Amino acid sequence: MSKKNKFIRVKLIVNPGAGSAIDADDNLKLVTGYLKKNGLKADVARAKPKVKATPLARKAIKDGYKIVIAMGGDGTVEAVMRGMVGSKVRLGIVPAGVENNIAKSLGIPVNLEEACALIATNKTRKLDVGQVKTGKGKSFPFFEMAGIGLSTALYPAANLPAAGEPSGLPSALPTSVRPETSPKVILTLDDKDQIEVDSMLVVVSNTSVFGKKFLVAPNASLQDGYLDISIYQNFSKTDLSGYYASMMEGGYSGNGKVLRYQARKLKVRSLPRLKIMADGIEQGKGTVTIKMRSGALRVIADKKSLWLESPAKAEGVPIPARDAAIPVVAHDELIPVSASDAVVPVTVQNEDLPAPVEQSRFQHEPHDEGEKLSASDPKTKKSAPREKG
Repeated sequence: MSKKNKFIRVKLIVNPGAGSAIDADDNLKLVTGYLKKNGLKADVARAKPKVKATPLARKAIKDGYKIVIAMGGDGTVEAVMRGMVGSKVRLGIVPAGVENNIAKSLGIPVNLEEACALIATNKTRKLDVGQVKTGKGKSFPFFEMAGIGLSTALYPAANLPAAGEPSGLPSALPTSVRPETSPKVILTLDDKDQIEVDSMLVVVSNTSVFGKKFLVAPNASLQDGYLDISIYQNFSKTDLSGYYASMMEGGYSGNGKVLRYQARKLKVRSLPRLKIMADGIEQGKGTVTIKMRSGALRVIADKKSLWLESPAKAEGVPIPARDAAIPVVAHDELIPVSASDAVVPVTVQNEDLPAPVEQSRFQHEPHDEGEKLSASDPKTKKSAPREKG
């Protein structure tokens, strides 16, 4: 580097508890040296516990830093992200955790020297971020996924967190729900399409994978402006555990009971009230509104990365393509009952297919190729969302 050139000052937020504690100090020295080699002078701030990373990121933005770097595992990276959503400051990532899913999926090298070299480039991507808002009015941004219901299925024993990372969540089912009974879940997509199902778990994804590379939303993309919604209709606890076990390490297991939708905004109510979590952090229980904030985060990432386009497109995952319209055979017709102001569902048969809904998209996992939805699928009020052509 020429003496005439000045260093660019960057903020490096590091979680010393992430990854191997024995190597933490040595890795930090290596990273600051690699950054300096690439013309970046790092001002280090330690975030332990990692929840301190969010206010540190916000302060770095106020202090005028143009690049904020997160060094740690996925939890640390997400904590820094939450402090940067909506700003024009760029996020750099140095993977130093156990799984490092975010870094790997964004094309960021796990090699420390190569990751630092990437941060010095102009390869910036605008990525989508989800946001949950509970009944108390609290908003919480998330990068990977949000879940409503039996959250233990999302964190099986095979993926117990390391020290300094989120602890496994307890069962999210209320004590009033018997093991053989599924709660009632009512979802409203884009303020107009309403679906009512029996389900212990609803997952709302921004990314395609999480944890031990669980491919939970094969069509998800970080740049399409849509939430990918997976509803586990009539799954038991055993069904959920088996389903996620089959998806570990990037495997894909189609199941005809999984309902898939896409929307920019989603409201979920549950009876009885189910717990809500986002990126492994509990958010309370009951009604929640989830929306997509398109392009709200600027990340220094390689252009060729897994999450910028869906794995289904990139790797040929055998599920229906996003732009293939999947017809809904029947709807429920609502007949008001004057005495209770309730509605009685009546199955409609042999009706013409409805016109597509522009802002929400629907997908059903078939047992076999070409299988269509049947009239026994969840009750849908108003027009049924379907795949956008």
